Amino acid sequence: MDRNAPVAVLTACVVSIVGVFGLMTMPMIVGVYEDVLGFSREQGTLISVAEVSGGALASILAMFWINRINWRVALTFALVCIIAGNLITTTQTDANIITLLRFAVGFFGQGTAFAIGISIIGNTHDPDRNFGFVIAAQVAFGVVTLFTLRPLVEQYQSIGGMYVPLVAIAAATFLLIKFVPAGSAHRETSTDEKPAGSIALPLTGLLAMLIWCCGLGAMWAFIERIGVDGGLESVLALRALGISTTVAITGALGAAALAAKGVNRFMPLTIALVMQMVMAWLLQGEMNWIEMAIKASVFQIFWNMTGPFFMGAIAASDKSGKISVLIPAAQTSGFFIGPIVVGLFLERAGLAAVNYVTITFCLASLIIFIPLSAKLKAAGY
Repeated sequence: MDRNAPVAVLTACVVSIVGVFGLMTMPMIVGVYEDVLGFSREQGTLISVAEVSGGALASILAMFWINRINWRVALTFALVCIIAGNLITTTQTDANIITLLRFAVGFFGQGTAFAIGISIIGNTHDPDRNFGFVIAAQVAFGVVTLFTLRPLVEQYQSIGGMYVPLVAIAAATFLLIKFVPAGSAHRETSTDEKPAGSIALPLTGLLAMLIWCCGLGAMWAFIERIGVDGGLESVLALRALGISTTVAITGALGAAALAAKGVNRFMPLTIALVMQMVMAWLLQGEMNWIEMAIKASVFQIFWNMTGPFFMGAIAASDKSGKISVLIPAAQTSGFFIGPIVVGLFLERAGLAAVNYVTITFCLASLIIFIPLSAKLKAAGY
């Protein structure tokens, strides 16, 4: 199977969508379990954290098997775990059992699938462009889940309204397994054969991406509250976010188009990080829902433009193919760390802490990226 063929890239996009089921449903998990099964907010939060952390842990452990196990076999196993785990979840009413089940689905299913999807793209000739397609597909899927899954839960008064559609998508993915490459194109080499800095470059890129994701997590966790604090009703703030998320797909597609034209990643990524800092500053104070939608749209457009270039830089410089599989862990960890950091300053600074923390993380990421970009260019990446 030609790993650069359009059908292989499309398959990687679908597999990556399956891998982010936990992240895409995260905003609705607590409410669904509270309203349908009567769980406490703490129980719902723990379920959500268990699923996402299971996926993050799986991506870390993928370092040790990604170059050794047939990807088609691993993906088959992951899809079976997702389908079985989701179906079993719909039959349970005990919070502890569901928490363990969601961790298992995240670890054995979603995290494994995400690692394979990222690795497929990382092995292509143009990872920056193809990661743009992946992120666009994930964002589009996120929009669909935002507008469909919760209404299905309410219609059937069952958590099955959230999990059964995901089962159907996972089952359909079986049809694409034949288009998944059997394994990595990377070949293990001895330490002497590896060029100096071959591990340092992708690890530095991963660090810059982790720090950037901390900034995103800080903003994303509180952006609805920022809207409410600015005078909006929650429903209007969420409407603004729904619109901005839809519009933001253009950012990922824009990154793909720039990469396809051979544009060096330094300038677009630098502009994107600076624009996120500017919009993070503007996302505060009184605003109507249209203003919020516009500001959030610009922020998310450049957010989605940044990801493909970071991911492409990591994958292109990763000679072993083992560092790239840590991308999902970096993303997930950032979305946990950012809100925690904001929480440390909320009492003293209020929601302004969100803006300051987001800007600080984005600036720190940019400071790391600028010299990294020069080294990547010198090394031919």
